[in-house]
Amino acid sequence: MKEEKINEVLKKNQIDVKEHSTIYGTVQASTGAYNNGLGNVMHTMKDHVIHINHQGVTIVPVDDNLGSLKEDELVFIPQERIQIIRMNVKFFSFGLEIQTDKGKIIYKIRKNALGSPWHKENLSYLLLSMTQ
Repeated sequence: MKEEKINEVLKKNQIDVKEHSTIYGTVQASTGAYNNGLGNVMHTMKDHVIHINHQGVTIVPVDDNLGSLKEDELVFIPQERIQIIRMNVKFFSFGLEIQTDKGKIIYKIRKNALGSPWHKENLSYLLLSMTQ
């Protein structure tokens, strides 16, 4: 998947594109994810593209079969609803926690994403920005 395609989807939905702020993750099914609008896509489409910027967090599900973005299922969580975004270091991956007023969304973030070379570079930038 090309990062340019993701940027087109974001721009089409009036979301500012921030460079090095898009990563690929697998959502863990939870009540918090359901309450934040991910109920329809948390079981059937577990892989999501996550974009974090000053406006908030944008989540775009990826179709499991085709590997394409499901633009019509896009979920945007505004900054006002976000309490904390944290990245936890695990042995072979990272854990991304997005705590909102409606619950916690947890993602497993792999160090590499097949077919998405931009993911590894963006992940390092996000890790640096979260440690400052």
